Amino acid sequence: MFARTSEWTGSPEALENWCGHVASTVKGFVQDLPGNAGALFFIDRDAGTALTVTLWDSEETVAATDRFADQSRASTVAATGVALVAQRGYEVVRGT
Repeated sequence: MFARTSEWTGSPEALENWCGHVASTVKGFVQDLPGNAGALFFIDRDAGTALTVTLWDSEETVAATDRFADQSRASTVAATGVALVAQRGYEVVRGT
């Protein structure tokens, strides 16, 4: 399994907009992509930051959905006013 992360920052208003946008738009969009194994959204209002974590069943599905991730991040910035701070990819390590 693999994960893609996006880190965000913004004003309290922008982060509130981000919460609504991920619930109404991003979550469904990501879940409908082939190979998606889940999506998690985190917010730290005190720090003014947020985090998106999407899970994928293989490295190939991560690569195949890269352009959709780019579109989603651009849409999120435009719709909410948050700034994209970083984006990363990880292999998920599972304990037994």
